[in-house]
Amino acid sequence: MPDIIEIIGLVASFLTTAAFFPQAIRTIYRRDTSGLSLVTYLLMTVGVATWLIYGLLIGNRPVTVANAITLVPMALILIMKVRLG
Repeated sequence: MPDIIEIIGLVASFLTTAAFFPQAIRTIYRRDTSGLSLVTYLLMTVGVATWLIYGLLIGNRPVTVANAITLVPMALILIMKVRLG
């Protein structure tokens, strides 16, 4: 039987990751980062990367998977924000 704590973690990580994607897709598709704060995206990207490292170090699958998936578009949007302003 799956561990209920792991299931709750997987559901939570899915929901928070999924919540980020509509905005990420819109930003990447439109190439418009004018409404985004550089400082916010810098801090969030570093934070997500740090959570990913933490998840790997403690061997926590929900934390690792959610942050690995989120890091890619988060970093892409950060790069776009730096380049496009």
